[in-house]
Amino acid sequence: MGDGHYGQLAVPAGLSDVTAIAAGGYHCLALKRDKTVVAWGSNGVGQLAVPAGLSDVIAIAGGNGESLALRSDGTVVAWGAYS
Repeated sequence: MGDGHYGQLAVPAGLSDVTAIAAGGYHCLALKRDKTVVAWGSNGVGQLAVPAGLSDVIAIAGGNGESLALRSDGTVVAWGAYS
């Protein structure tokens, strides 16, 4: 997760009920038990802009400037540099 220069080591206060985590180049993602996503770190290309209403997520991944979520119906939602 790097040296924290971009805030990726600053886990949001109160973050709990996490079932999975993922790290991108300059950001981190957490999948919560309620199947929602929390993101923190650098937002240089929108990789922290979790789409409004994103729910029913079962897996997450982070890339260099993108974030991805797999929903239980098999659809993939992407945001950030390449969305």
